[in-house]
Amino acid sequence: MDMIATRIKNRLRSNWIQLRPVRAAKVVGIGLPKTGTTSLGYCFRRLGFKHRTYDMDLAVKVKRNQVDEALREAERFEAFEDWPWFAIYRELDQRFPNSKFILTLRKDTATYVASLKGHHEREGIRNKGFVKPHWWDEVFGVEPANWDYEKSALRYEKHNREVLEYFGDRVGKDLLVVSWEKGDGWAELSRFLNKRAPDEPFPHLR
Repeated sequence: MDMIATRIKNRLRSNWIQLRPVRAAKVVGIGLPKTGTTSLGYCFRRLGFKHRTYDMDLAVKVKRNQVDEALREAERFEAFEDWPWFAIYRELDQRFPNSKFILTLRKDTATYVASLKGHHEREGIRNKGFVKPHWWDEVFGVEPANWDYEKSALRYEKHNREVLEYFGDRVGKDLLVVSWEKGDGWAELSRFLNKRAPDEPFPHLR
């Protein structure tokens, strides 16, 4: 009976989230993919935000410097992570005042690269029969078989450095920096977002 009641409660809660007006301020996960963004997306939904995850067609538009379409899409939601949102944090910050940003990190660069490699292996990007998605060339600009993981490491470090430089003395106020592998979780998120932490283990998804 408790399980049925919980399901009904969750369904009603989900329906209410979808029906209520969209909040003007946004919450944006701006860590690169493979830094715990899937876990963050789950947290956004669990905390009651209208959530928007990756959209590779929007990523293509952003790569073409056509950012307006992504910003218009952002007006319809409240929380974001993955492509293309991490790439346009400056524009989102300017368009939506009083928004919050969350930089997810791995415990170190080597762990990030290992996770990226593992993702690519599961996707089979080096397999002979791999078929590139229609957005691959414009977003990544490299043949799958020629992926350079040293450049990935440098890109990861550069992105994180630029985020911290951009927010400057706003780190802690408008920007939360977390690493799930180092023990961050519901407590840090709930304090930063002024939400009650759910009574459940922190998710570690991929």
